[in-house]
Amino acid sequence: MGLLSQGSPLSWEETRRHAEHVRKHGILQFLHIYRAVRDRHKDVLKWGDEVEYMLVKFDHENKKVRLVLCGEEVLQTLQDKGEKVNPNHPTLWRPEYGSYMIEGTPGQPYGGTMSEFNTVQDNMRKRRQEAASVLKENEAVCTVTSFPRLGCPGFTLPEYKPTPVEGGASKSLFFPDEAINKHPRFSTLTRNIRHRRGEKVVINVPIFKDKNTPSPFIETFPNDDGEAAKAAKPDYIYMDAMGFGMGNCCLQVKYVCFQDVTECCLP
Repeated sequence: MGLLSQGSPLSWEETRRHAEHVRKHGILQFLHIYRAVRDRHKDVLKWGDEVEYMLVKFDHENKKVRLVLCGEEVLQTLQDKGEKVNPNHPTLWRPEYGSYMIEGTPGQPYGGTMSEFNTVQDNMRKRRQEAASVLKENEAVCTVTSFPRLGCPGFTLPEYKPTPVEGGASKSLFFPDEAINKHPRFSTLTRNIRHRRGEKVVINVPIFKDKNTPSPFIETFPNDDGEAAKAAKPDYIYMDAMGFGMGNCCLQVKYVCFQDVTECCLP
């Protein structure tokens, strides 16, 4: 998915008016590309990885770790020191959903020989070292899948309280809009999915029970307009924002690996 660099994203109501045009021309574009490359054969395998990083800050005195909302600043510094100086820099950096996140990829795709596997770990190491080198004291890059206190009170630095109002992006009781990347793509995506559904996203995860867990476990939600109470289930942990999914980190591997274009069309 491309990152919007010019113009403004459309609201859900505006997008819906253009949906049929997008569907039709998406199919036409695919057919044009297919016809242009269907006679190409034996392309070289190219592939790469994407690693998403969380930026955290350690408060050793109070024994706290929080997500630090400095992704935009860190990203700009990394790009200024890397690809903007050297187009062949071995790493690339891109924004991610959370304002506490960055994404790193190799500067060029890996090739199709077995020896390429020997370069992957070294490039990942370079990325981590580059990111760590521009952070402030007591800050670190973290690659756990989900931050343990995501959505709990005070999980960000600076600390922001959620504002579950209709005019916001997520309307979440737990995940403040300030934790979403400031690029309009991400807040618009969050708002449009909510408007398309006609409600907030609903995530219910079974709670792990021990001897101290009430049974049934039922949450209460201050500032709820009734939507959370309706969506939450007994003995489940309720979450109401895309940040609980897209605000997590993962490793992705992408391939352009067909020797014949028809291979990508096989079921």
